[in-house]
Amino acid sequence: MKLIKINYGSAVFFGALAFVMYLPLGLFMWSLRDALLAQGVAITAVQTFIVTPIIWGISGYLIFLVMIVIYNLIAKKFPISWEIKK
Repeated sequence: MKLIKINYGSAVFFGALAFVMYLPLGLFMWSLRDALLAQGVAITAVQTFIVTPIIWGISGYLIFLVMIVIYNLIAKKFPISWEIKK
């Protein structure tokens, strides 16, 4: 079996995973809002729970999409094979 092409829909999974992973980061930032405000960094709820996860979710999607495109271009010439030659 040769792996020549990865489906581009796989990038959607990784974008959603990045979105879910950045929600706890938003919760952590929200819990530190008083300490950050004392340092001069203002944190809003919209920034913490909506903007940051969406931006990083889209960024994660685009990063994995580029990685899949690069892999697919390379795999056309050098496919990965699970077959063992004796």
